[in-house]
Amino acid sequence: MNVFLRNIFFFIFFIFIVKSNAQGGDLLIQQYRRGPDLNANYPKLSVFLGPQSSRINTDLGTTSPTLTFGGELNVEFRVSKSVGLISGLGYSPVAYKYLSDETSSKDQLIYLTLPLMIRLKPTERVSINMGGIYSIYQSGTQTLDFNSKPEKISFEKGIFKNSVGGIVQMGYHFLDRFYGYVNYRWVKRFSPATQSQTNNLAGFQTGLSIVLWESKK
Repeated sequence: MNVFLRNIFFFIFFIFIVKSNAQGGDLLIQQYRRGPDLNANYPKLSVFLGPQSSRINTDLGTTSPTLTFGGELNVEFRVSKSVGLISGLGYSPVAYKYLSDETSSKDQLIYLTLPLMIRLKPTERVSINMGGIYSIYQSGTQTLDFNSKPEKISFEKGIFKNSVGGIVQMGYHFLDRFYGYVNYRWVKRFSPATQSQTNNLAGFQTGLSIVLWESKK
């Protein structure tokens, strides 16, 4: 199965799980229509930090993703007990393999990411986040395997660029200060037809964050 189509299949499955864990539609809508609960006891600001793993691939159909590890620092502003806004900074490496002129090749790209998401909490422990993401390209290398003798080449400037996309995330809060999550994210940017590399990337990420600090309840 085409790698990109497989990602779409997993994304549909992911949405199905989200819907299964959320409250009934009418009840959830009523909950958010009530607006902020002025008597609710919750921190207005929270700071999260933690590691993140990624399997991000291109849309070329000729590449296969490899596992990478990064991290992120996020700040949440709670509008109400069940609604929040999240932004922060992520360190998100991307790596994938492919054949280049019958030679095994691997691209390794480094991005900084700036997410902006809205968080909905249909239950005390489950949260659903969705929003946009701005991906800032830092550097990249191509590793060519010539007869088991790897040669690493840095990409020239202008091949990979900053890009914009979206993110859908489902998370689970536990032990008061921990938050585990899985998300599907994608970014797009036009690339010349004569260029073999692409700026269009999509895939899954998992992570575990801990609350470093939160304001008084």
